[in-house]
Amino acid sequence: MNPDAADLYGGMSPYYDAFVRAQRDYDAIAAALLELLGDAATVLDVGVGTGLVVEHLLKRRPALDVTGIDVSPGLLAQARARLGDRVRLHHADVCALDLGRRFDAAYSRGGAWTFVRDGGRPALASHILDLDAIGESFARVAAHLRPGGRLIISSSNAHAGSEGRLDGDVRYDRRTTVREDADQRVLVLEYTFRAPGRPPAHQRVEARLLDAGRVERIARAAGLAPRAGADPQFMTFERAR
Repeated sequence: MNPDAADLYGGMSPYYDAFVRAQRDYDAIAAALLELLGDAATVLDVGVGTGLVVEHLLKRRPALDVTGIDVSPGLLAQARARLGDRVRLHHADVCALDLGRRFDAAYSRGGAWTFVRDGGRPALASHILDLDAIGESFARVAAHLRPGGRLIISSSNAHAGSEGRLDGDVRYDRRTTVREDADQRVLVLEYTFRAPGRPPAHQRVEARLLDAGRVERIARAAGLAPRAGADPQFMTFERAR
């Protein structure tokens, strides 16, 4: 397995579900995503997490055939508890993905990839830090799409710091910084959770930032052409027919 494919959220998995539900409107996310999925019948979720996006997709379109992958055993266990046998779930690294089938569409929201505003401009944020491995991840997903299939990458608010309270009197704090090396920019997220009677839980997550031009070149090399869209929440690509 790719060394970048560690259990990125293992330290915060007991709090992850409550945290992301406090940050995002999953019903609105699902509604917007279904518009882009169109008549797609089979869908791959790249970074399914605890299954919240899938849960809301299936509420609106119960017949949707969804397969989800993730590298975090802790999050996958929660997804299995939430979704049961309605969804195929795999502990898998996108950089070595080989499911033996193709899909009408694939999407990612903060799994392998999301996109954020970096200095006011859209940038891909990838938990895969090695540039060649990012290219391989796009190629692997493209190989799992049918001709004309779409890859949809959703926006995220992960670039911003935040703090607040979750269920059960749990307090959280997320701090974000950008580390600039000679040839790369890395978004660093530091999470802390404090619950009464429990030691604090900490998690550090890094995501490489790539500008839109570089992302387009990576996508085209994988056989994915950018699609213009009116919805600024999403980057969309289409596999060559």
